[in-house]
Amino acid sequence: MDDLYAQLTSALQGCRVGSRLLCPDSVDSTNTEAKRHAAQGADEGLVILSRHQSAGRGRAGRTFHSPDGLGLYLSALLHPCLSPETAASFTAWTAVAVCDAIQAACGLRPQIKWTNDLVMNGKKLCGILTELAPDPKTGRPDYLVVGIGINVDHTPADFPDEIRSIATSLSMELGRKANYAQLATQVILALDRLYARFPAGKSAYLERYRADCLTTGKPVRLITPTTTRDAFATGIDDEFRLLVKFPDGSTQAVSTGEVSVRGMYGYV
Repeated sequence: MDDLYAQLTSALQGCRVGSRLLCPDSVDSTNTEAKRHAAQGADEGLVILSRHQSAGRGRAGRTFHSPDGLGLYLSALLHPCLSPETAASFTAWTAVAVCDAIQAACGLRPQIKWTNDLVMNGKKLCGILTELAPDPKTGRPDYLVVGIGINVDHTPADFPDEIRSIATSLSMELGRKANYAQLATQVILALDRLYARFPAGKSAYLERYRADCLTTGKPVRLITPTTTRDAFATGIDDEFRLLVKFPDGSTQAVSTGEVSVRGMYGYV
């Protein structure tokens, strides 16, 4: 990772995100590592980048498959001015930023499965996990860690049986190896642009999110610990919530913390 570190530090001169960069060969989880540094008083802008996670994490306590040498696993430590209620919007902004980065590095633009997965040809390419730590005195966020996991050089055989049919990688989509250093550079640069524009640049990110989101216009299934309801996704509102319509004609604006949204006919 020494050569990668040198390339990145040269490309990230003047960036707020990536102002400090750590590139361990392996970690349990880049999000967990970033939170450890936050607990020790690390400044915002710290980026943890690794090619292996022994205990990668996704939403709702799920495992994120992170085999050695095949993916890009990155977390950034930030101190944005936001409430817990608006954390979902930061995740949505990040989804747009990573789409921008992949397009810049690889010439492909993924789509977004509301709210935090990037998809190519109906298969998952990337996951995003945003975690907040509240200030014990004020209850407002003390810091935010945004984690990004991209499948880069996987072949179908590299995915476990249970996700092989719904997962893809950049190499699989490109038909060749992806440029890892260029991809990592573009992801961090895109995060830096996002952070410089948050929250004033909301309208531009919202417009692009709506354009990239493949969930809208499709049947979905809303799943909570106690209920499962079928609905139709009609759009994205101004707070990045998913607008759905139920068979009885009633409607709802769904926040990501309330339900799991799944496609009724396959992954999306």
